[in-house]
This record gives sequence, structure tokens and C-alpha cells, in this order.
Amino acid sequence: MRKDEMTGFERIEALYYKKQTDRVPVVHKGYAFCARHVGIPVASVYRDPKASFECQKKTYADFGFDGGPFYTFISYGAGEFGGKIEYKKDENSFGPEVSERPIPDDWEDFDIDSLQMPDPKTAGCIPHQMEFAHMQEADGGEIAFICGTPFTHAANLFGVPHFLECVLIDKEMAHAALRKMTDHILQVAEYFIGTFGKGRVLARAVSPTESNALISPKILEEFSMPYVKELNSKVLAMGAKSCYIHMCGDHNFNLPQWSEVPFSHPGMRGMISIGRETSLEDAAKFFPEHAICGNLDPALIKNGSAEEVYKASCEIIEQGKDLLKGRFMFMAGCEVGPGSPEKNVAMMVKAVRDVGWY
Repeated sequence: MRKDEMTGFERIEALYYKKQTDRVPVVHKGYAFCARHVGIPVASVYRDPKASFECQKKTYADFGFDGGPFYTFISYGAGEFGGKIEYKKDENSFGPEVSERPIPDDWEDFDIDSLQMPDPKTAGCIPHQMEFAHMQEADGGEIAFICGTPFTHAANLFGVPHFLECVLIDKEMAHAALRKMTDHILQVAEYFIGTFGKGRVLARAVSPTESNALISPKILEEFSMPYVKELNSKVLAMGAKSCYIHMCGDHNFNLPQWSEVPFSHPGMRGMISIGRETSLEDAAKFFPEHAICGNLDPALIKNGSAEEVYKASCEIIEQGKDLLKGRFMFMAGCEVGPGSPEKNVAMMVKAVRDVGWY
């Protein structure tokens, strides 16, 4: 077996700075899987930064993944703006759930101006993010904060169904919520970049609510793009290192608009993570300057045989190598479920080490 010439951190850093890697990097996306692997409650991944960091770090080391741990929080925005968060005891749960939204179900009667802006240092999960970021710094890995998108996070204030109703019925209120969320995220970005310094902090985002399964490109253009373009532009100008986004679900009709969003500084790359619904060919076409990450089907990882996972992994890796010419990173196309067989996850790393060399 060929030996690594770079560390996992060096390999991913090279992607940002347009340098050649020795092989395709392979990273893990599956916080609940990590918790189950080490035998801690899924809730600990979200409300115990030390346990979260250590369980991810061990999982990465045990399987041989590149890079390092990241902090995330499902339904970000709800708790930060004063909603209530609870944790289920179901071992297959993916984490926190919102038990009370900042904006009630009868949102039509709610005064959006009464929604108070959170303290960007103390609200919700932000203290956990900061504690986790200091551990990332001490580990020598990427420091990151939860950035966007404003559309997805604003939907968490209402609950997705009610927010989409608001978008259609009361555009003024929807835009007011998006304005508040964008301003909040910018304050958080200023806090993190001010703490760790310019060029050191990665802005991470996920966009499930922008999926074409939920909204049309027309709604995306009016309600999401203005805010995400503003957010990314200002965060990069503040000194964020780069921007990462996971385009969760089917974004195929949205790709032309996403291609106009700034994700990096000149001479650098952003990172675009895609689901199984989007082909590597389309991602390469619409994002010719950025690193493309993906996109093994999580359902195959959970339900397929080890041989099927290995074969599919090899096919994606070889395609990514040939198509993207050194700007490809292999990973699952979405969250790896906690019930996924560990042997199947190991097959992803084996495939990279067998066919991922340049």
C-alpha cells in the first residue's frame, strides 16, 4: 500500500490554496455516527463540546479519515433567538429538536419587530461553538463557525412549513426575518474572526431549505440569493479564510444561481459539497474554480453491502480524479446515519487508498 506523503490537514489545506495533493482527501460527515462509534449519547455531540470533539477525533483516527472535527447544530437559529431545544433519547436520533419556536405557529399575528437580536457571544449554541473552536485551534486543524444560509436559519425561527407559507403570503415579514438572521450571522462572524484572526476561520454552511424539493429557483432568487451573497461577501471581507457549503438535497435547478455566490478570495478555492442528487459533471461545470466534495449515497452506506459501498466509492473517486483534476474531496453526499455499518464506512477509506492516488 502506498504511503501518505501529506498529513490529513495538509491535504485539505492544499485544496484551499490550489496546491497538488498526494491523493484524494476523504472526510467523514456523520456526527451521530461518531457518537455511536465511541458509545456516547448523540446529544453530547451538540451540547458537550469536549465530548463532541473527542468522539469525532477518535472516529477520524480509527477509520483513517483526513481533516478534523467540526461543530454543528441542527436547527441553528431557533435556540439563538430564544426558542427551546430538547433532546430525544432514541439512539437513532440525529440530535436536538425544537420544542418551541421563537415565532409561533400563528405567525400571521406575530410582530416580527419584537424579535430581539441575540447576543452574538452568549446566545444558544454559540458558546459551544467557541469552546469547540479553541479545541480545533489547539489541535492544529481548521477553525470554523456556523455561517449560513440565512434562508435555512430563518426557516428555523418559524419551522420550515410556516416559513414557506410566510414567503408566499407575507413577503415583507419573510424579508424582515431574513434581515435579522443575516445581521446576526455577521455579528457571530465578527466575533469568531476577531478572536482567532484573519485568514484562520472557515465559514461553514448548509442549505437544505433551498432544495428544489421545497422551493423553486424563483423563490431562491428573491429570498435566498440576495442574503447569502451579502453574507459571504462580507464574511470574506472581514477575513474569513474561505466558505464551505453543503448543498443538501436536490439543487440542480439552483446551480446557475449558486455559481454566482462568492465562496473564496482570489487565488483560493471555496468548498462545495453536493448530495447524490447532483452529478460531479454538473458541479464541475458550475463551480470551475472551487473544490467539489461528495457524493456517495448515505442510503447505500447504511443499507448496502461492503462490496457495494467499495465499488461505488471507487467509481466516484476515479471519476472525481479525472474530472476535477486535483480539486476533489471524497465524502458521503449527506449525513452518514448512526445505524450505518462500520465496515461500510471503512470501505470508503479503503477505496481512496486503493484508487485515490495522483
